[in-house]
Amino acid sequence: MSQAIKIKEPRYKDRVVLVARYRIPCGKDFMVEIEKGSYKGLYKVTNEVVCKSAIDSFKTKQGKTLSVRAIKIDDLVRVGD
Repeated sequence: MSQAIKIKEPRYKDRVVLVARYRIPCGKDFMVEIEKGSYKGLYKVTNEVVCKSAIDSFKTKQGKTLSVRAIKIDDLVRVGD
């Protein structure tokens, strides 16, 4: 597997991790690293979880809209601390 996608913090109000769609490898499992907060650590995300997760939009600081996947924290598989 390639390097983990780094996430600053999950969205706590609905317990999801937002991952930009362009960063998700097509049809493969990948790693996500949450850098701070109570869910800090390394997680594996399977392709099945990505397929069933919701597509959301995220407003950037520059005012552009970014398409993201809202992956539930409960669906992530913890790999390490």
